[in-house]
Amino acid sequence: MAIELAREGADVAVWDVNRAAVEETRRTLQDLGHRSLALTADVADGGMVNETVGQVVTAWGKIDILINNAGICQKSAIEEITEAEWDRVLGVNLKGTFLCSRAVMPVMKRQGSGRIINLGSIAGKVGGISAGAHYSASKAGVMCFTKSLARELAPFGVTVNGIAPGVIESDMTRGLSGGQWDDYLAGIPLGRIGRAEDVARVAVFLASSDAAYLTGEIIDVNGGQLMD
Repeated sequence: MAIELAREGADVAVWDVNRAAVEETRRTLQDLGHRSLALTADVADGGMVNETVGQVVTAWGKIDILINNAGICQKSAIEEITEAEWDRVLGVNLKGTFLCSRAVMPVMKRQGSGRIINLGSIAGKVGGISAGAHYSASKAGVMCFTKSLARELAPFGVTVNGIAPGVIESDMTRGLSGGQWDDYLAGIPLGRIGRAEDVARVAVFLASSDAAYLTGEIIDVNGGQLMD
């Protein structure tokens, strides 16, 4: 998503807890000829989130787009989920979305414009066994929070939408076995696993003026695996 937005002309600030990964992305963005920032932040830490948002505003004076994409997925059975594991998954996936959104709200309100895009999941609509109940619950919360935030920010010219991906090739899904891939493929009408670019192009659309009259919407990107 960072790369696709940069290709469309955006200056992109990338946050991650992994400094090496965020620096690698920043170098890619620089090669595209746009300004970029590489910042280290844990989205579950409110103080760190506020500080990081402040760094972006200090550097660039505004924030036009926020994409809440930080997420972790533990594949534990419900009886095996510890309280600490539950708190960490909900902390990153759901609380992190809340904290980052809350931090940019004053900036976008002052601007009278903005785009917030939250990453949900098919698991947040149908539940998940391989994904884990805490992951599924966190993503259901993200998608409901998206609608609440959309209502609150609409009077200020800020739109808030979500994307609910299905199975996407990523670091999070590389641990799936061949049998699991086959099971997923059997339930996907388009006959393939999703790619990061499939999600990224939807994010670019939601961030653009083409989506100016769209808010509170959750767009499924799952190859037809779930149609609702």
